[in-house]
Amino acid sequence: MQTNFEPLEVFLEICKIPHPSKDCKEMKEWIKKEASKFGVKIYEDTIGNILCSKGIPKVCLQGHYDMVYVGECKDFSIQPQFFSIENKEWLKAQCSSLGADNGVALACMLLALKYFDNLECLFTIDEEIGMIGAKNIALKPQSPFMINCDSEDINEVVFSCAGGYDLKATKTFKKIPIPQDFQYYAIHTQNFIGGHSGIEIHKNIPNALLELAKIVEATEGIVLRFFGGEKRNSIPVNATLKIACPPKHTTLIEHLPKESFSISKLKDSPNEGYDCKDLAKSLLKVGNGVLKSLNNAPILSSNIGILEQHQDNFTLFLMGRGNEESLMQENIQKQQTFLEDLGFAAHLLDYYSPWEKEEGELLFKVWNIYQKYNPNSYLKSIHAGLECGILKQKYPHIHFVSIGPTILHPHSLNEKLDIASFQHFWEILQKILKTMA
Repeated sequence: MQTNFEPLEVFLEICKIPHPSKDCKEMKEWIKKEASKFGVKIYEDTIGNILCSKGIPKVCLQGHYDMVYVGECKDFSIQPQFFSIENKEWLKAQCSSLGADNGVALACMLLALKYFDNLECLFTIDEEIGMIGAKNIALKPQSPFMINCDSEDINEVVFSCAGGYDLKATKTFKKIPIPQDFQYYAIHTQNFIGGHSGIEIHKNIPNALLELAKIVEATEGIVLRFFGGEKRNSIPVNATLKIACPPKHTTLIEHLPKESFSISKLKDSPNEGYDCKDLAKSLLKVGNGVLKSLNNAPILSSNIGILEQHQDNFTLFLMGRGNEESLMQENIQKQQTFLEDLGFAAHLLDYYSPWEKEEGELLFKVWNIYQKYNPNSYLKSIHAGLECGILKQKYPHIHFVSIGPTILHPHSLNEKLDIASFQHFWEILQKILKTMA
């Protein structure tokens, strides 16, 4: 397997530059510096989106330059490593997410600017924390067609995607006395794999917050501390519960599987804690995972991504997705009502509509090339969110399609890039640009 083709070399350079959401300044400057080598005009808006234009644009490539960083390194460093499974070459990172979502797009886009004329490339910022760049974009692409390079299966030609919403629910819990015979424990999740809350929500990946909520419910314990999660759009990996447990349930805690939980007894034994039955109920009953399917594919889902505790206040953040707008609206109302009945103040923080299926010249051209050079390809609507839906509202005259190489388990420590698919994607993308640019 060739592991030194040009887009891969560029991607490995990208891995050297920290670019978590909200902290992408260094990556932004690097993109502009690299693009300037290829004779392009560079435009930037106040939010941080970058538009590179070359010649008379016929097609625009689009990708985001932030990543979901899951890992312990405070400098957000990535250490890529190659490995093989059954003679198939992969790339992952040691002890962190890889950032192939969407770093592979950045590599291909920069090389497209190098080798093709009559092209635009739109690099958007902070897609992973609510599509902030797309929502606030103030740039004007001239192309009639836009190819989003954020799909994560080499065989998929995506023509529509889910919309999404973010819900925030906060409640203040009163302290209650802890009986003297209660035992005190600190429980931390470990070895949870996490994953993308859109494309992997149907895989029943354990949610670290929900697993600890089950312990709160089963032990009838009094909570001292309870928090965790990484991003609202990723399935939680890390969570912590400090709890005072009645003697009759200590065996339950002490026999939790060691591969999933780190358990220790607390030396401190405060006199008060929180009666969090309603918190556990909110986490376990509000709806998590696939809520509705069609033809064995999710069309409505919810992911409880983050739980925060600030003294007496507990706040949970969940992200819902839907391929049909009516389903999303109904579920927002249902979840808000449920949480409010439990005494939470529930607020809708963000909302964006689904990208509805569109057929036209762009889809026809891209699909024809895929059928010729990738006979395993198929047309698909995905349950993940893409910037296409928001950008379509901003630029109704532009036609969209989404493609990309195979990336498994994005937004997690197990994120890995299929090297052969990356190479194949670059070859197909060049065929498309030769036809259109």
